[in-house]
Amino acid sequence: MAWVHDSGFEPAYAHVGYPVPIQIDGSEAVASSAPTPLEVLGWRSACECGWRGMQFYPRSEWPGATALAPDGVDGWETNSASFAEWKRHLDQVLPELAVHDLVNKLAVVEARLAQACHEARVAGLTWSRIARAAGGHPAVDAARQREITYRSNPTFRAASRAARDHGAAGPAQ
Repeated sequence: MAWVHDSGFEPAYAHVGYPVPIQIDGSEAVASSAPTPLEVLGWRSACECGWRGMQFYPRSEWPGATALAPDGVDGWETNSASFAEWKRHLDQVLPELAVHDLVNKLAVVEARLAQACHEARVAGLTWSRIARAAGGHPAVDAARQREITYRSNPTFRAASRAARDHGAAGPAQ
């Protein structure tokens, strides 16, 4: 199984990782040769950039019916073993990857926060009550400013009047 850090950060695509089979003679098995289980001595974490992990996973400790690394060696599902070693490699060669990933997560959280603020306003909460719940977080003030800008739009005011005239409730002022 190959591992790709697929977050849209282009330099990460040059670092596809995988557990490479180590043959009895000490050489790495190439994908096209498809070694038999008897030819594989164990596995090591590897990356397409040429990096190789230090930890060796001997077949004697990780037996299996195929030449593929067992789940305990692969480690993808548990974020352990050869996968974890490859992730540490990524952190070393692409320290900016963490910044990229956190900014992506922050954008998702900010969008969820804006939606929660909107839903609280529709439910009739005041901005001061929402701000207290958020501990004065600046993202709440940004959501408030977006609402003020939106409400100052003449199209919004006309839609709000029409909704009010038909009995729909809007956010508290």
